[in-house]
Amino acid sequence: MDEPTPTRRRLLRAIGALAMATVGVGATGTAAAGSSNAREFGRVYANDVLWRTNVVRQLDERPDPEDKLYFLHDGTRPIVANEDASDEQLSPFVSESAPGDRDWNGGQWTHFGAKVTDVDAFNADAPLSNDADILDADYVETELGRPGFGPPNYFVCPLNGRA
Repeated sequence: MDEPTPTRRRLLRAIGALAMATVGVGATGTAAAGSSNAREFGRVYANDVLWRTNVVRQLDERPDPEDKLYFLHDGTRPIVANEDASDEQLSPFVSESAPGDRDWNGGQWTHFGAKVTDVDAFNADAPLSNDADILDADYVETELGRPGFGPPNYFVCPLNGRA
């Protein structure tokens, strides 16, 4: 039996998830190694606005002061790669602050995993586009780091304008 052709939506989600993983892991290696001036951009929600960003360098320890970055996932992949998740969620990354906020520290990030335990409840609220959305949701469990998704836990990543 022939396999079904993937829908455009699923194809775009898969590409988006790979791009987000690259921003979180691959781009850090490129930037840290200094082997290329090319930048790979991702997107981050902050205060209900979608921003462009790129990883500049990985940090060896938790920055002080820091900006908290929440990585929405379903336990196995970024939430945007889950075919049952809402298309309204344009990025799995959500920041607690943005340029212009009093508590903005220039994108000195500490990563927090934000596991979505109920996709239906998530869909009812999507997009989650600020830190209160994540911290107030009963169906999101947060913990320090990106367990199962690899480094970096601490890095510098400025917000480079609205996406």
